[in-house]
Amino acid sequence: MKTIFSICLLTAYSTFAVEQPDSIIINAGKNSRVIFYGKTQQDLKNIERLDLNKLLRDLNQKQDSTKAISNHLQMSSESYQTTTTKPTPKWEKIWQSYKKNTFLNAHVGLGSYRFFGKPIGEYEYFRLSNPDVIMPNSGLTDFKMRQSLWLRARSAVGISLLHDIPLVNTSRMAFKFRYGLGVEALGLRFEYSNLMLINPISREFLESDGWRTFNNTKWQYIQGLGTILEQTDVRAMSYYAQIMPKLVLKDKKGRESFSFGLGIRLNKSSLKQPIHSGDPNNWGIYSSNSNPSGGGRTTWSEGPIVRAKEVFYVTNNSNPKSISFLAEAGYRNISLFANYTPAFTEISQRFRGNYTSTTAPFNTQSGKLGFVNFGVKFGR
Repeated sequence: MKTIFSICLLTAYSTFAVEQPDSIIINAGKNSRVIFYGKTQQDLKNIERLDLNKLLRDLNQKQDSTKAISNHLQMSSESYQTTTTKPTPKWEKIWQSYKKNTFLNAHVGLGSYRFFGKPIGEYEYFRLSNPDVIMPNSGLTDFKMRQSLWLRARSAVGISLLHDIPLVNTSRMAFKFRYGLGVEALGLRFEYSNLMLINPISREFLESDGWRTFNNTKWQYIQGLGTILEQTDVRAMSYYAQIMPKLVLKDKKGRESFSFGLGIRLNKSSLKQPIHSGDPNNWGIYSSNSNPSGGGRTTWSEGPIVRAKEVFYVTNNSNPKSISFLAEAGYRNISLFANYTPAFTEISQRFRGNYTSTTAPFNTQSGKLGFVNFGVKFGR
């Protein structure tokens, strides 16, 4: 093989190159010389953009294949231009790796105040067990008259930014630790129940003179209590941080398919002004042997949750904190979720005006109300 790099600019420029300060001459062997020439110093720096290894290979191939008796070959530099990049800083590599496993998710859902058929955090604010308070010598036994509240999530819409830390990663499965932050807008509803449980109860009893007399005095007693349900529908914003171990299955091509996760969420929430409120007056009458829940809602004016003549019940709106338990099951970028929040807000009693006590059997203890919401999540 003939001389290699002399064909770059050849000996024709050697004398000129030696005389110019912007020339570089390298002896590559006894009979080999490499000359880099530039009219200015910047011209020599431009040579750094050339892929010299590729240029050398192509020159050798052209020289071997040419039939011309000449050592002077001219080639364009366009095919040998390279882009020189600076080394990627370590912090940038870490950030790129972090972004690769960080995902933006969105979810929408509905809710319920029941969990496996039972109310979540039912708050009974009134309970009367002695029928003689309403009508002495009524003859009723096993009598209960009670009023309760539940909290239901009517809607849930939110977004979250989540990051996965791979703990185990094989060709058919992966186990990850997920954590992140999110925000959720909730539409909440306080639902109430007015129940009267009587034993015995029968059609004959309800049509008797004794019941009609008792029913009249019952309404007088209820009106004397002055119980009014004020708030019904409210709004809430919840900001949360969550953690969740997650199992991911992969298909034959190594792509993630089914996923399952269980986790917890720490919420910091704020309740907004009520959308609607109202004044309930309907009562359900059942046998005390049954276990009804009743339920209903009204819409009217603004106020606390429940108001009576002597007391009222309010929620703690000073950014309450709560814990939720999460479950997810999905396929690729779509998942079903359930979020169980056993104690989202707290109900407590306050006295009205100059009252410091009450003769009516109102609940003096605070209680917590929660809900379950479930729906669809979009994203990894």
